[in-house]
Amino acid sequence: MGTIKKELASQFRGFSVASAIAMSVAFSIFAGVITGHYLDLWLFDGQSHWLTIICLFFGIAGAVKNFIILTKRFSKEPEKKKGKDQPEIHISGR
Repeated sequence: MGTIKKELASQFRGFSVASAIAMSVAFSIFAGVITGHYLDLWLFDGQSHWLTIICLFFGIAGAVKNFIILTKRFSKEPEKKKGKDQPEIHISGR
């Protein structure tokens, strides 16, 4: 019965990691577009959309950066847990 709980917890953890990465990517792009749109409205009275496009690319770059950082962070956590269960081996370097 304990294995079912562990498997369910593992699947839930995977789902939460995937949703955190997806929301981070989506919100980065959304924030870039919204920022550019309001800057266009404020500076150019909505006549130009250059800042929207530029901020869109900044949002995409931020999304890629967040994706890389989060995937590295979440892929390292299980490795640390596996290392705790194994006994330490000390090798003398002579």
